[in-house]
Amino acid sequence: MSDGRKSQVVLLDERRLDIVIQPKLYTSDLLDMVSSHFRLKEKQYFGIAFVDDTGHYNWLSLEKRVLDHDFPKKSGILVLHFSIRFYIETIGLLRDTPTIELFYLNARQAVFKGLIECDSETVFELAAHVLQFSHGDFVSEEETRNELKKLPVIPTFVLKEHPSIGYW
Repeated sequence: MSDGRKSQVVLLDERRLDIVIQPKLYTSDLLDMVSSHFRLKEKQYFGIAFVDDTGHYNWLSLEKRVLDHDFPKKSGILVLHFSIRFYIETIGLLRDTPTIELFYLNARQAVFKGLIECDSETVFELAAHVLQFSHGDFVSEEETRNELKKLPVIPTFVLKEHPSIGYW
């Protein structure tokens, strides 16, 4: 019997789960395992993917065994990503709090990484919402600056356009 393959599943909150994937493990079972970490009920919007040699996400088929997929031929730990696979028309269609929180984390990361393009004004407005969500009502400018430094919410291009932000 094979010992399986060491892997890491990168979650939407940037945590990583270290898992040894056994040869008979199906992708649907892996998705169930990862979803259980969030107590996720609405799993139908999510999937497991790997990044190929060209930097593109490739979704794993739920009906196949995980190790039967055509992964890049690199040795070492297999890195998989738990992510949103199917988007919805409006967030109001979601019923479960963990699902809503994961959609929020996905959108926040996409803006920060520049995957969703926004003008600077929109980025600042979104950053204000993130601060409100994460830390509550405004207390002081100093505390707001300190919290902004810790949170990955302002993309690099905005910091370049507005250099004074980086020197608070």
